[in-house]
Amino acid sequence: MKFLFSISFLLTGLLAPTFAQKQLVVLKNVRVQAAFKEGEYLRMVLKKKHRHAEGHIIELYDFFMITSNDTIQFKDILKINIKKHRGPVRWKNGVGGLLFLGGLLYLTIDQLNVAIGINSSASPEEVYIPLAVSGVGAAMVFIRPKYKRLNGIQYLQTVDYRSPFYQH
Repeated sequence: MKFLFSISFLLTGLLAPTFAQKQLVVLKNVRVQAAFKEGEYLRMVLKKKHRHAEGHIIELYDFFMITSNDTIQFKDILKINIKKHRGPVRWKNGVGGLLFLGGLLYLTIDQLNVAIGINSSASPEEVYIPLAVSGVGAAMVFIRPKYKRLNGIQYLQTVDYRSPFYQH
């Protein structure tokens, strides 16, 4: 019984990579922005007349993909919808996070100085400016575009299980 179990486990381990799906990834500066597997629903804007196209990914090849509605070449895609494939909001990266956290930190330190007695009192002008800066930073962090434009820096690539960009 142990022999049969070990043989089946060995064969499963050897054949498992053959069942791996290909993925379509959006790369920017050697980082994966979004990954789409075969069978997922995909929306995009094509370069010709800015026509919207959508459908389930049936099969992925090196330079084109077959969707449930059409065969689309990667060079014909202008933008791709990545709304559901984005990572979490990043507070510590970028100008928006800096403005948001800097405004809150400034307001906190100012209020602590008023509570300790270093400053005499907090005027409304001293409160509005850090709150406005934090609000602008929060808007920059939370308002993100739904579509990712593909250009020389951001591009589509088909990867399989051997690629370092493959997402499990």
